[in-house]
Amino acid sequence: MKLNTVLTRTLGVLMLLFIFFSCEDDIQGIGSGLVDESNFTSGSETYPVVAYSERFFDSVGVQTNGFSAGALGYYQDSIYGSTRASTLSQVELSVYNSTYGTNPVIDSVVFEMPYFSTESINSDNENVYTLDSVYGSDPIKLTAFRSNYFLNSNSAPDLENGAVYYSDDIAEFNGVEGDTIFSETFTPSNSPFVTVVPADSEDEDDTRTTLSPRLRLRLDQNSYGETYWQTNILDKGGDDELFNPNAFRNYFRGIYLKAEPVSNKGSYFLFDKSNTNIIIYYKNGAEGSRRSASLTMSFRGGSVIGYDNDFNASIKAELSGLDKENGEENLYLKGGQGSMAVIELFGPDDNNDGIPDDLAFMRTEQRLIREANLEFFVDQDKINSFAGSSVSEPERIYIYNLETNQPLRDFSVDATASSNGAITAVGTTHLGPLTRTETGEGISYKIRITEYLKRLLDEDNDNPATKLGVVVSQNLLSTATGSIEGKTSSDIPSRVPYSSIISNRGTILYGSSESVPEAKRLKLKVFYSEASN
Repeated sequence: MKLNTVLTRTLGVLMLLFIFFSCEDDIQGIGSGLVDESNFTSGSETYPVVAYSERFFDSVGVQTNGFSAGALGYYQDSIYGSTRASTLSQVELSVYNSTYGTNPVIDSVVFEMPYFSTESINSDNENVYTLDSVYGSDPIKLTAFRSNYFLNSNSAPDLENGAVYYSDDIAEFNGVEGDTIFSETFTPSNSPFVTVVPADSEDEDDTRTTLSPRLRLRLDQNSYGETYWQTNILDKGGDDELFNPNAFRNYFRGIYLKAEPVSNKGSYFLFDKSNTNIIIYYKNGAEGSRRSASLTMSFRGGSVIGYDNDFNASIKAELSGLDKENGEENLYLKGGQGSMAVIELFGPDDNNDGIPDDLAFMRTEQRLIREANLEFFVDQDKINSFAGSSVSEPERIYIYNLETNQPLRDFSVDATASSNGAITAVGTTHLGPLTRTETGEGISYKIRITEYLKRLLDEDNDNPATKLGVVVSQNLLSTATGSIEGKTSSDIPSRVPYSSIISNRGTILYGSSESVPEAKRLKLKVFYSEASN
């Protein structure tokens, strides 16, 4: 018994010693292969790129249907010039094929358009709101028209594809300015809207409701009054015009929200289209037993945003006759129906094997890529020459693959996703924010494309996509793209991100031309490690 115990313990000790020395040998072998700096050297290298701008304004529209938000107002960009944004939207009823009760009669009609805002509690324990996507503090004039133009859901002639509408289309639509629904001059405010419904008796309290900041108007008290809504909506109850959504869209074709500056000034904002409504409050029922009810016309249907640009003539001249072969001195980025930049990496493919020659050579170097980046420097001298005043520079820019119109691999690496896969946040490793001087002037944006470059260097990648697009972005969480008017899927670029189309800001960056100072010239910078000879 004791002998067995001794043997067991002895064997156990021998096994532990064997495992220890075996692992020590393995650890020494792994360490000498990876971390012994005598076997590897680190370095960096820069590669030239070709960069130039693509202009949309004046003659080329960008797709503006399919947005969940609408855009309204007047924006004066101190670099580029002014933009006026208006929105045409279909409307939908909350109830179809109804008579709306016995003898329905209008009580009131209310228009509500919420601004995007966030709620917080201040030091006095009060609820306060901060407006989001609102620019400027001057009043604008907003006129709402009943539109007589029919927005199609599908495109002619086969009606198999979804309809596409562009930012310059509304100006060509006939009949968008039909009956005037309201006209109001206002400035977006962060004040909440409080409604008070009087109590039915002295023993009851009034009902107070606090709503987020919004434009809220009584439409039954304007020149058309309640008669318009009584005749065109409630009195049509049970008729064919209100039978179903399709019939109603053909009858009441939409509402055109037309924004105009006041004394050549104004505000510009995005609004929550899905919660923008016209609410018809009415009473129905027999005499002595009438009750209150409501019918909602929501702006959830198809819509299109129209941009009317009045841009600086000097900017237009700068964006004419661009050198797309050698690259330009400056890159002009402007949201909306503005402009973007195209970046071409690794030069030509002279032997037509599908791999640019410089990329093919780089593949032979067998380097371990540690980081790859493009740093875009802001040309403050050029900005000042156009602006002559303070400039609201975009905080972030967005880069995407022009051949697939998708974000780069680095985007997903740097993003945070929810359990269902939706992107909820984008970090600053891939799309670095604008660095600034102590006085707030922009210096540069550093865009890291490490994972994208690794994919290009993969020998199995027979068709590397080496053309990239750069735009200003209103929201980095949105990566969907819209069509560029007149472009086909084989054109580069053919699409531009919605986050740029909905944006209003602009900037000017240094490009890739040899005339740009070396320190600020756009180029691809690669940090690597490689085995020592």
